[in-house]
Amino acid sequence: MKNIFLALFLSIVLFACNEDNSSIEPEQPILEYAIASEKDEANTYTLTLRSSKASLHEGVNNVAFVTEGDTLPEGGEWKILPKMHMQMEGMSHMHSTPFLGFDEADNHASGIGQILFLMPTVEMGSWTLEVSYLVEDESIADWTFDIQVDAIEFLAQDPTFKTVVRVPMGDSDETLIMGYNFTAGEPAMGRNEYEVLAFKRMPAMDHGHGDGHAHLETYMPLNDLTIKSTPFMPDPSMNHGSPNNTDPSFVSEGKYVGIANFTMTGGWQIKMNVSEGENTYLTEEGQSFYTEF
Repeated sequence: MKNIFLALFLSIVLFACNEDNSSIEPEQPILEYAIASEKDEANTYTLTLRSSKASLHEGVNNVAFVTEGDTLPEGGEWKILPKMHMQMEGMSHMHSTPFLGFDEADNHASGIGQILFLMPTVEMGSWTLEVSYLVEDESIADWTFDIQVDAIEFLAQDPTFKTVVRVPMGDSDETLIMGYNFTAGEPAMGRNEYEVLAFKRMPAMDHGHGDGHAHLETYMPLNDLTIKSTPFMPDPSMNHGSPNNTDPSFVSEGKYVGIANFTMTGGWQIKMNVSEGENTYLTEEGQSFYTEF
């Protein structure tokens, strides 16, 4: 990989935004933090996992891969597999988590994407991140990162306040998975552009059980959702919303972008009505995204 890609990883590309949310394109994050570095098995390429925040966390993470040393061949593609390894009642259990990007076609530079961690590292479980670089379906290099994913804790104790929303999709065993990301990095007073990443989770036949040979669930980006949102301050002494908000609308595979106007600091919900055609998956009385600042 040429040095020009590193500059792309660490720069912000600004896009014009206006009241018509159909024209909104999210900013590229500054990926300034080196989370971990690993060498491939042949000890040829050092790969560094970079992030827009100082640590990986439950929810949406903006990350990139940067190689050092020898240059990877051009024209390749990245393959990644986040994997949670757990022990439950003496039985091994594995599951994955959804992600977007990590290919040239979507990002205009290799190795940039977003991982939506469904859960943090726990006492009986650990996360790994398996990464491969392939040219014409042949693996050029492979790396495995042991990673720590931190929990997000809120001062407000309400089970409906979420970093990651999970709701059933009708009577099936499929699940709607959504996470949010403020494109400026952290929320602040005023108008905040935010992304909603949305996926359909389809469970594996063996539900991830097995010693190293378990099948993993799959995630399909959802592109036809209608999302209506209401920023709301639920503190009993506040109990109000805000003006000048924009509902998230589809911008690219699995991604919707909207505007939340926070008129003061504190704890804010982003209540949502989420539907797909005639199917309603979530109403404002259910789970909501939540942030405190």
